[in-house]
Amino acid sequence: MKKLLTRTMITTLIPFLVLLLAGPLYSAERPKHWPKAVSIGSGTGTTYYAIAGGMGKMMEKYLDVAGIPTKTSGGEETARLIHSGDLDMGFITPDVGYDAYRGAGNFKDIGPAPIRVFLQDFPLHYNLVTLEGSGINSWADLRGKSGYYRSRGSSVMELLWNASLSAYGVKRGDVKNAMRFDRASEWIDAMKTGKIDFTLDCGFHPAGKWMELANTHPMKIIHVDDAHLKKIQGQLPWVFPLTIRGGIYKTMPDPVQTAAFAVVVDCRRGLPADFVYAVTKMIWTHFDEFKTYHPVCKFFSPEAVKRTNFAFHKGAVEYYKEIGVWGPQEDKRQQGLLNEIGVAD
Repeated sequence: MKKLLTRTMITTLIPFLVLLLAGPLYSAERPKHWPKAVSIGSGTGTTYYAIAGGMGKMMEKYLDVAGIPTKTSGGEETARLIHSGDLDMGFITPDVGYDAYRGAGNFKDIGPAPIRVFLQDFPLHYNLVTLEGSGINSWADLRGKSGYYRSRGSSVMELLWNASLSAYGVKRGDVKNAMRFDRASEWIDAMKTGKIDFTLDCGFHPAGKWMELANTHPMKIIHVDDAHLKKIQGQLPWVFPLTIRGGIYKTMPDPVQTAAFAVVVDCRRGLPADFVYAVTKMIWTHFDEFKTYHPVCKFFSPEAVKRTNFAFHKGAVEYYKEIGVWGPQEDKRQQGLLNEIGVAD
């Protein structure tokens, strides 16, 4: 009987011991002032919805907080829902974030949204793609050419298109034919068959769509020099330079600089600082797990804190200072951004 009781106690205790050792929380018990659940805004079926789902699983596992992926129509609705308090976190494109943070553009009707960054997304190149022999060696050479200039529904690409043309002194009417595409396969097939001269598409490098074209055709991506990049930045302050390493594609042996941008992961300013600190720390402490939720997650980097154009949540700032990627320059930028909207966090 005594042996039976001992065996029963051991059998009962093992699952609790496994749970205890497998995923320790940042504190023995979830602080009472933390939310029991947070909603994470993202479009359904997108890369970001998959990442939001992964973040939610990690929050429940490590912080005892339910992270709930929530469908929105895009960055603007996400920012508006954070503003109204109906959403806690979400993915926002830089153009939307820039206006929402300042209460400008489409946000003049509601004023500055109380959004704060806690995680910077991977950078995306804005690529002008063509083939050797197309006669396109600069944005200025798009005059009289035909191609795809943006994916359908991408407001970011529309802004980049207009700013880039302007930087090179090209008018939209100078381009013979500028179309929209739904999938990358459309422009890849059209370029392979000689139906278009160029395409504009965003993405990271290396990636399959570029590989597919470069493996069979003399693909090239057009370089954007510093002088023209500064002109683009004059219209779109959230743009930054990013270089494609030479040799990634067999047809492109030399480095190529492009204009680039990055989506940011935001949260409500009012979320507890120690909670946002814990979420930020969770992502980077368990980054190997985070990377499993989508292939692009491996391109996230804490170093990205150096290029955001609106303020970080103070809880995230505390963590980035702790690991040494946030210094005096970031403090100065943060204070300038807060001064811009007249708020002291």
